[in-house]
Amino acid sequence: MKVSIYLRVSTTEQNPEKQKQDCLEFVKQRGFEVDEVHLEQISGYKQITRPEYEKIKEKARKRQIEGVVVWALDRWVRDRDTLLKDVIVLRNYGCKIYSVKEAWLDAINIEGALGRTLQDFLLGIVGTQAELESQRKSERSKMAYKSHKGNKWGRPSVHVNKKKIVWELRNQGKSMREISKQTKLSLGKVSEICSENQDKIIRVNTP
Repeated sequence: MKVSIYLRVSTTEQNPEKQKQDCLEFVKQRGFEVDEVHLEQISGYKQITRPEYEKIKEKARKRQIEGVVVWALDRWVRDRDTLLKDVIVLRNYGCKIYSVKEAWLDAINIEGALGRTLQDFLLGIVGTQAELESQRKSERSKMAYKSHKGNKWGRPSVHVNKKKIVWELRNQGKSMREISKQTKLSLGKVSEICSENQDKIIRVNTP
């Protein structure tokens, strides 16, 4: 069976290598032939064009592939109605969808009315869960933005006077762990202050 692998990460900061390796292992275990690995770094929920996603559907329409392998169904799409629609369209082209994380799909990739009914029912549940999770993430982001509106994001910066204390203690030969304990700053923050201000550590006691 010839299949296309579809990988998607939401942002360019995410690494798709884990998805890729898992999908390739999945394909190898089942003796499938990989037609192409498609990668997109884009949201699966927003209503925007996804070229690789559309390319795979076109391959299925032309009967160039018999299956699509994804790491998880929400990598393919996070909208319930679209998921069900895509599965039905792919099925009509003789193309099945396989998921590394949803192993139960193998059990319901069966022919006949019963198999199709069972598949549609379970996919509807999975699609609903993915859709709700996307909505929750969106709501959390909006709430976080609203609560931080007008303020800087992230942890508050360390006051310059506190930094001077760090530099002075470091000048005295104190270890970073000792400085962390004395100033109540995290070890990582102490290390950051020291590494970014080596010149100030040297000059702090200079008149």
